[in-house]
Amino acid sequence: MTFGTGTAQGLDELIERTGARRVLVVSTGSALARTGFGHWPDLPGRRVFPNFRPNPDLEDVLVGCALRDAWDPDLVVGLGGGSAMDVAKLVRALPSDRDAALACLTGGGSLPADLAELLLVPTTSGTGSEVTQFATVFDGERKYSFDHPLAAATHSVVDPGLTETCPADVLSSCAADSLCHAVESLWARRSVPRSRSDALEALHGLAAPLAGGLKDTSLPVREELARCSLAAGRAINVTRTTAAHAFAYRLTRRYGVPHGVACLLNLQWVYAYNLERVGSHCADARGVVHVRTQLEAVAQVWGLETRGVPERLGRLLTDLGWSPRLSDYGVPAGDLRDYVEAGLGATARADNNPVHLDSAPVLRALREIH
Repeated sequence: MTFGTGTAQGLDELIERTGARRVLVVSTGSALARTGFGHWPDLPGRRVFPNFRPNPDLEDVLVGCALRDAWDPDLVVGLGGGSAMDVAKLVRALPSDRDAALACLTGGGSLPADLAELLLVPTTSGTGSEVTQFATVFDGERKYSFDHPLAAATHSVVDPGLTETCPADVLSSCAADSLCHAVESLWARRSVPRSRSDALEALHGLAAPLAGGLKDTSLPVREELARCSLAAGRAINVTRTTAAHAFAYRLTRRYGVPHGVACLLNLQWVYAYNLERVGSHCADARGVVHVRTQLEAVAQVWGLETRGVPERLGRLLTDLGWSPRLSDYGVPAGDLRDYVEAGLGATARADNNPVHLDSAPVLRALREIH
């Protein structure tokens, strides 16, 4: 991985050094233009796949896979936010046949042994996709995670300067996502000492920029956000996420809530839930004391007692310009039971939570933030 402001200026040289004769670029035209790579579509040996939506849809991905089959690239480049990088990962590896792709997404099927190299270039700071081996894709309202070593980048270039044109709402949502990655990785049932160290590095690094509601977007702040995103990304690459993410997918897919905001909305009640029920419903084999230690570590970042953290998370949303209430995003009270079912159904994330999730208390917790 290459990190540093200005490092993206060497992308053309890096691509040349790979020896790739055919390059498939997954990026929107606007992202290429904003970052100074609007010339790429006109270069020989390049094809651009720009036709994907935020929060990737399987149908879009399959179109990209068909283009990959026709173009047979030596290198796939994903340049943009988390969606562009996830689409690049999926287009690089998945079969273009729908049934075969779904088989791979559900743990069956076969992936090709010989793949193009993968270069990821983030233009936001928060998703950590450039250092993880998984990608998210939706088929209708069903969310799949392509979790495989073949989803890991061969190369990545992280240039905080590319985030200069990032809109304020995207910047804040991505920072919220990074914060949730760090907190969830810290308490995840799959955590190990190294992942907890990375998570704490991200948490402490995010404290100062977020304390002011990200009013300061100077280059040093954006460099810190990029470093925190990488640390949190390394952490979740080991642990995966937990309940806040499990319950975020429905908010994003059905109600259009930006992903990071959706995660932080849920982190409010998940933290309170874990704190309240860890003594009686601990799901982590390392025991109650271990989980409480992680909850206390989060509180210590802000100099709080654990009971003050949920309110602090809600205030953070407000400081970033977002509401801490589900109802303000158009979520009807009558949909909450279905929302609970959808969150509990995301078992890979929900079951990684350190405290057992039971539908009745989860519903009560959601009503408190509705």
